[in-house]
Amino acid sequence: MIRPWFFTQIATWALACNKTDVALACYAKILALNPDDTVTRSRVAFLYSEAGDQARAIREFERVVAGNKTDADSWFNLGYLRQATDDHGAAVVAFDQAIEISPRHDRAWYGKGLSLVALNRVHDAIAALKMNAQLQPMSPHGHMELARAYFKLGDMNRCEKRMRKLCAFDPKNAARLEDETGININIDHWWKA
Repeated sequence: MIRPWFFTQIATWALACNKTDVALACYAKILALNPDDTVTRSRVAFLYSEAGDQARAIREFERVVAGNKTDADSWFNLGYLRQATDDHGAAVVAFDQAIEISPRHDRAWYGKGLSLVALNRVHDAIAALKMNAQLQPMSPHGHMELARAYFKLGDMNRCEKRMRKLCAFDPKNAARLEDETGININIDHWWKA
């Protein structure tokens, strides 16, 4: 009897050779032997997502989280895919599950913030994005989205304050926000010289 390990090795080789169809066939054989293999099912979901088949990727991640309800990363991935298909309500639910399991899951806080902005729940988005920025203080993404959220609310003081904070470690993105918002924080555009 051929073991799942064998199919995993063939799938790894196939992916190295850009043979996604061969890898998916190998993973299908593994899942036929063990339908509850959440690691393999996650790999399949990523392959579908990379191929642009978000609906199949979502179905696979739904099966992953059904089989392992305590895997914060899988809940995050499901939320990310839901967000990518503009299903922001379902994305927030998935991100909340990831956060409940792992309260320090910075990417889940960020994703939740983005989906809440898309749902026009900007005040709730600010709370989520603040948490992301607290967990990842040197990542520009949370600070940028916080500035955008404050701008969307018309709170120019907080928008400018967040832009200045961002400028301290990422002046290029702060300059992008200057252009977007029209708020001038006198950035030294040293990289353009």
